[in-house]
Amino acid sequence: MNANKNYLLNMDSLNGMKNMQANTVDLVLTDPPYGIADSAKLTKVGSKIVSTNDAWGNDFKDAWDNVEDYWNWFKPFVEEMVRVMKDGASMILFLDRKYTGYITYMIEKEFDVTFKNKVYFRKKNPMPSIRKNNYRSSIEEAIWFSKGKANFNFGEQAEMTQVYEGPIGKKKTKHPTEKYTWMLEPLIKNHSNPGDVILDCFSGSGSTVRNAIKMGRHGIGFEMSPVFHAMAKEQAANEELEVVCNEEEVEMIESFYEFVEAN
Repeated sequence: MNANKNYLLNMDSLNGMKNMQANTVDLVLTDPPYGIADSAKLTKVGSKIVSTNDAWGNDFKDAWDNVEDYWNWFKPFVEEMVRVMKDGASMILFLDRKYTGYITYMIEKEFDVTFKNKVYFRKKNPMPSIRKNNYRSSIEEAIWFSKGKANFNFGEQAEMTQVYEGPIGKKKTKHPTEKYTWMLEPLIKNHSNPGDVILDCFSGSGSTVRNAIKMGRHGIGFEMSPVFHAMAKEQAANEELEVVCNEEEVEMIESFYEFVEAN
């Protein structure tokens, strides 16, 4: 891949990363699937509030029997992420809070990276909960690792916070777990420099790649779902961003929109 180009590719990231040279990525920033499809959890798809189970549909495995099974699935991806990272690069993973402790332990045990910290994102207007006997889910969290001594760009002491906050609002696409700009911008700013290469192995709607480009970085995104890839490609075109996309059938996105409108 040309380091001076941006990519949103419709392919399994395991295959995609295996075609990348080692030590070429400055920041891995990704939101892997982690068992969020649930009839009792709510998310926004467009302007509608639906369960995460309905949002994801039935064409993708998003449930594992236990965290050990999840790790066995996820481990090959981490292996490739670490391989393509430069010395000093960071890897930041959005994960379910139920999984972060075990996954952090296993990543440090299995790979030559160091856990640095957690980063939290507080939602000022969290979604209502279907279940009445629990707290409303008002935060997301990510875990940060470095390969060797971390390169980072913290400026003023006030910026060296592990908690960022912002509102839930209208998303740019109909992807159910699209990350907001207020979540991505500080991570890109703190952990990369203009001209650096940022990798998103589960790029979904392409929000990480789009924000990277706007901040003067180069983005590489892999997304296996043709539906979500079509969303990413469409939004990149809407924002007049130059990305290399492989051509896939995009009619699937229309049926996805029809499903959302019908529910």
